[in-house]
Amino acid sequence: MSFPYVGFEDYISFLCGINGSDQVVFNYTGFRCPANNTTVSGFDLNLPSITVSTLSGMQIFRRSMRNIAGNETYNVGWSPPYGVSMKVSPTQFSIAMGETQVLSVTLTVTKNSSSSSFGRIGLFGNTGHIVNIPVTVITKIASS
Repeated sequence: MSFPYVGFEDYISFLCGINGSDQVVFNYTGFRCPANNTTVSGFDLNLPSITVSTLSGMQIFRRSMRNIAGNETYNVGWSPPYGVSMKVSPTQFSIAMGETQVLSVTLTVTKNSSSSSFGRIGLFGNTGHIVNIPVTVITKIASS
C-alpha cells in the first residue's frame, strides 16, 4: 500500500489556495494558478500524515492510498491525539493490486488544549503489511 503521488500541479494548486494571488505564485515558481480557480487546501493535500495547527469543533479529512502489492484485506485501527475523538471509515476493506482506497477521517475536539498531541491510524494487512498514518493536532478548541 502506498499513498498516490502528489504531483507538481497539486502543490501549485495548494500554493494558489494559500495566497490566492497568481502573481505571487508566478514570481516564486514561474507558473500561473489554474485558470479554473481549482485550489487544494492543506486539509485536502494527499500527504501520508494528518497535521492540524488549530482544530475547532470537527473536521473531516480524506486520504487515498493505492495498493502496489498483491490483493490484501486491511483492518483499520487508530489511537487519537489527546483531547480529540477520531473515527476512520471504512474500518476494513479489501483491495486489489493497482486499486485505490479512500479513508475518511473525522477528528472532533473533546477537550480544549494548546499543546501538541499525537495519534495514529494503523492499517493492518492480512499478508503482514502495516501502514501507519501519523496524526498531529496542536491547538484544540471545543465547540460551545
